[in-house]
Amino acid sequence: MAVRPSVRRLIPRAHGYQRGMLLAGGAVVAAVVVVAVFAPLLAPYGFAQLRDAHGYFGAQRPPSARHWLGTTVGGYDVLSRVIWGSQTAFEVIVAGTVVALLLGSLLGLASGYAGGRADGVLVALTDAIYAFPALLLAIVLAIVVSGGSSGRWSGILSTAVTVTIIFLPQYFRVVRAETTRLKHEPFVESARVVGVPRRRILVRHILVNATRTLPLVVTLNAGGAVATLAGLGFVGYGIEPTAAAEWGYDLNRAQSDIAAGIWWTALFPGLAIALTVLGITLFGEGLNDVRDPRLRARRTPRREPPPGPAEVRESAGLLDVEHLSVSFTTDGGTVDAVEDVSLTVAPGEILAIVGESGSGKTVTARSALALLPDTASARGVVLVRGRDVLRAGGRELRRVRGRDIAVIFQEPGTALNPVHTVGWQIAEALRAHRSITRRQARARAVELLDRVGIPDPDLRVGHYPHQFSGGQQQRIVIALALALDAPLLVADEPTTALDVTVQADILDLLRDLRDTRHVAIVLITHNMGVVADLADRVAVMRRGRLVEQADVRTLFAAPRHEYTRALLAAVPRLSVERPASPPLSGDTVVEARGLVVEYPGRLGSPAFRAVDGVDLRIARGEVLGLVGESGSGKTTIARAVAGLVPAGGDLRVLGVDLAGSRERQFRTVRRHLGFVFQDPATSFNPKRTIGDGIAEPLRAHGDPTAAEVRRRVGELLDAVQLDAGHAGRYPHELSGGQRQRAALARALALQPRLLIADEPTSALDVSVQQRVLDLFAALQKELGFAVLFISHDLAVVNALADRVGVLYRGRLVEEGERRQVLTSPAHDYTRRLIAASPVPDPVEQAARRAHRLADEATA
Repeated sequence: MAVRPSVRRLIPRAHGYQRGMLLAGGAVVAAVVVVAVFAPLLAPYGFAQLRDAHGYFGAQRPPSARHWLGTTVGGYDVLSRVIWGSQTAFEVIVAGTVVALLLGSLLGLASGYAGGRADGVLVALTDAIYAFPALLLAIVLAIVVSGGSSGRWSGILSTAVTVTIIFLPQYFRVVRAETTRLKHEPFVESARVVGVPRRRILVRHILVNATRTLPLVVTLNAGGAVATLAGLGFVGYGIEPTAAAEWGYDLNRAQSDIAAGIWWTALFPGLAIALTVLGITLFGEGLNDVRDPRLRARRTPRREPPPGPAEVRESAGLLDVEHLSVSFTTDGGTVDAVEDVSLTVAPGEILAIVGESGSGKTVTARSALALLPDTASARGVVLVRGRDVLRAGGRELRRVRGRDIAVIFQEPGTALNPVHTVGWQIAEALRAHRSITRRQARARAVELLDRVGIPDPDLRVGHYPHQFSGGQQQRIVIALALALDAPLLVADEPTTALDVTVQADILDLLRDLRDTRHVAIVLITHNMGVVADLADRVAVMRRGRLVEQADVRTLFAAPRHEYTRALLAAVPRLSVERPASPPLSGDTVVEARGLVVEYPGRLGSPAFRAVDGVDLRIARGEVLGLVGESGSGKTTIARAVAGLVPAGGDLRVLGVDLAGSRERQFRTVRRHLGFVFQDPATSFNPKRTIGDGIAEPLRAHGDPTAAEVRRRVGELLDAVQLDAGHAGRYPHELSGGQRQRAALARALALQPRLLIADEPTSALDVSVQQRVLDLFAALQKELGFAVLFISHDLAVVNALADRVGVLYRGRLVEEGERRQVLTSPAHDYTRRLIAASPVPDPVEQAARRAHRLADEATA
């Protein structure tokens, strides 16, 4: 079984201020708790005691051997009041904070999951509480709850209720926001697909993930509870000194003493408040940092500071990498990501760096921009136009980036700032390096948008990123990279998130930049079709090492290294012939007639029709492939068939009419459904082991013993070629291919009659993709389940499907036997899809591209 890192193990790994915060805050919190619990033993006197055997203490006596911290204006011992006051504070923290935590979390969980009108009412109510001044609200609540009484328990109760009401909205909103997000995550939807009861989904999947930040909120609110208690006492609405000791009240009574030079009556209660709040806050912040590996500081490698400007050397290429090695310092030790890599890029050349995930290709490319994290240690030489960027200072790097080298990021949606217009973002890059006016910057932005093919650039320059399609966003990212006419671009998986038709347009744009402006490009990709279409030379990386370099035609025609040959052999090809599929059997698993799915508009806008009048049928044991661009309705149809979205028209799944059935009625059908999601990283609950995830369908539709669950999970893992030991691992401890095979095992747990696979291989490298596809085909043939297979990769569909349906803007424009649709398409859109799909052969791809461009010019 995997072992979760405990705080005790993480403390030594924390570094510097983080460990200091945790230890200092923990010491203060521990001291306050100990003092509160053992107050009767530690306090020399009672909190309301005025005399002992020697007589009355006397008012405002200075610190002495008898009274270490002096006495108050009322004649109480200050040290005893401080000690007993910690007990009062502890009781308020426990009572108020715990109730707020439990009640706020439960309300947030129910409200976020159910939504609707009740959710709107609760959000409005918490907003109203937030809008009310906290101290004024505390005073009003204290008066109402205590009813004018200021005894010990009435005072503690009123303060605890006040703390609960003030802090409850924080827990509510944190948990509600996380619940609203999590309920649409693939691992939650996978539980819904197989019929896991709602209560189990809420507790086992959503609650454990929605509350991960609450420990920090609890510690902050605990400090706030102390401050609220002290504030009420300070303004005279706290607990009377004869009922209990309370620091805020004592501070209030000591106000007049300060002017008279009687400092001790105010100093020590004030210090108790400040230290307690500070200690709780430091403990919470430190605990949050050491629990989160992304925030936990690591001992970064020592780097020698550059002695001055980086060395400038004569260089034949725009980019020269010489004996580059990069390692990362992690909690588990040093990891070598790149080892002794040397390569060069000439002006006007496109070099593709290919390899599986973890091969070091992205780290190598990022080294050219000096964009490595602080945990990285780089050795060797990386010359950009003759300047060694690894030894350049910060000011020098800012001059190099954008002017000499620029980057095109993989995901344009996250590379663009959503709160600024695209014109502003392009102008910002210009103003960072040039002294130009706003008018000049805008004109240059319009020019760049026009160059990369954005229609109506004068108008669109004032639009925000979300107002552009995915392909247009990628064009804008390219425009940003071209803003300063950098002669070298690093394109990190620039087409991975794009459809084949949009991908073809982006590749044409990059090729045009090379041909017309002599721009050199370092292309990072695992798509060998893209490499064949665009690259001049190819560098193949494996496990951090460069195993082969060659021009693109030589590498594809005669690869020398065994790994390169295996990589090329794993690429699915559209031209591969398969026997024709058998005719449909009489049994129908899915039948849709006039299927319609609409998403309601917001703020009075009309509904969006994602699926419009689709007719389709899937027979028992058949694989139907659905293809089309993003937004064509593929995933929406899959979700409708799985009962995850409401649908109109006639939709029957496994004999049940979804339009006329409720979730409780459809739950009996869910045991016969399996669903494999696109992203294997998000399709498993990160808080639960792989074995738990695979076993969940078994528990949802039965009451198996622990031994039966272990046996069945072992059988399923063996069926997908995973070792039984993987059952005890967490999702992040598996590779992408292993996670997707585990997802397939979960989908097969109940031996489904229908399996829905939504882009199950799009996030995988080609060699891993091949293994998953081979396994998928073998299991489908052995078990005979029907499959609805969603993909935008026609070659993958060709490898698996019996029949193919082509979707375009929510409509099924073509459907038929696989070989007929892919070799003799009847619809223009299908022909465009096939023409835009790159093939892993530079010679054939060049001919296909020329034919496609000629057709587009004619059209």
